[in-house]
Amino acid sequence: MSTVKENLSILKVIKPLLKREMPPPGFIPDSILNGVATFSSARGKISHLSNLERLITTLCHKEPDHVPSSSFVMSAARHLVNASFPEFALKPAITADILYTVFEQIGGELIIPLIDLSVEAADFGQKIIYPENSTPFPDYSEPLIKDVSDYRKIKRIDFRNAIRMQSIVEVCRILVKKVGLRGIVTGWCFCPLEILNMMRGAKNFFRDCINYPQEVKAGCEIVTDVLMEFVDAQLDVGVPVISFDTLFASWNGVRKSLWEELEGTFVNDLSNLVHKRGALVAIHNCGNGIYFDSLIRFMAPEIISYAHLPDDCSNNKELKNRYGDQVVLMGNLDTAFLSYMTPMEIMDECKKLINDLADGGGFILAPGCEYPPNLPLDNARAIIKAAQLHG
Repeated sequence: MSTVKENLSILKVIKPLLKREMPPPGFIPDSILNGVATFSSARGKISHLSNLERLITTLCHKEPDHVPSSSFVMSAARHLVNASFPEFALKPAITADILYTVFEQIGGELIIPLIDLSVEAADFGQKIIYPENSTPFPDYSEPLIKDVSDYRKIKRIDFRNAIRMQSIVEVCRILVKKVGLRGIVTGWCFCPLEILNMMRGAKNFFRDCINYPQEVKAGCEIVTDVLMEFVDAQLDVGVPVISFDTLFASWNGVRKSLWEELEGTFVNDLSNLVHKRGALVAIHNCGNGIYFDSLIRFMAPEIISYAHLPDDCSNNKELKNRYGDQVVLMGNLDTAFLSYMTPMEIMDECKKLINDLADGGGFILAPGCEYPPNLPLDNARAIIKAAQLHG
């Protein structure tokens, strides 16, 4: 695990510990963090840990009482508060209410504010369609980047006027206050290539990455400048972890050397900012053949959330042996299973993952990507129950 910066004094950390409370792990000095994890791991063998103790123990690669988990339920829970897709996407108070209701009614230790893929692109000026019965998506009949020359013309927006990114910050602020020390709220940020893809369209964007890498990099630089403010703002409201979506660092994106050339420097800047602020870096990537080695080299993440195996591993046990001591592994229940398996079958699949990945700590059980947005929540509850029973 990478070194956690000491953002709080020892006194500020010890005081809540004496009250049997704990600040989020990104703000605990390493010596205390490891001491708490060692104690919690031992105590977890005879008693039930709190959500935060369980996460801290896992982040320190020690075994808790059972593996922590996340259902990764986002807009699928909108019916719990009688909200629509557009309301979930555009009204931060409603978004926060939905995510908090998931935390309260379904469970898990992590709250992840993944709203939809078009948040940052919308603020840069991409026209977005907001259907009543599905997640928002770009209107590709009017792409913001119409020609390869447009990458250098992307407007460097004033973050104070970035309505949708500001709404994510507000969601984080509300959730951090409501959840308190009962769990961890992460921030969320899509990385530059995925944002540019939302403004260009996949077919043209992949071609541009290969044929015009310098133009794409120019666009990345403009976008990253704003993302730095976006990440800073989320950290300012108290999230101890920022989750970065790095889809293009996989076989579904571009070849490894090209990803490193195009995005490596920029994600390095973003992750360095997070670590300098004393928080933790999480990576989410639902692509096939994810480039674990490159992501670790450029971003030094504490957590990698993945849907499919990395390009250099053939099964989860090999993944655990190769990378399990470097990062906390989060995943990788196939979201397709959630659509047709029964809750009991889902629990069986979760048990297999736990058997492969939980030994020695450093594993969080979760779907490989967002819980399907129009699916009933029975299987989400099964994931959390499996973590408690089999973890």
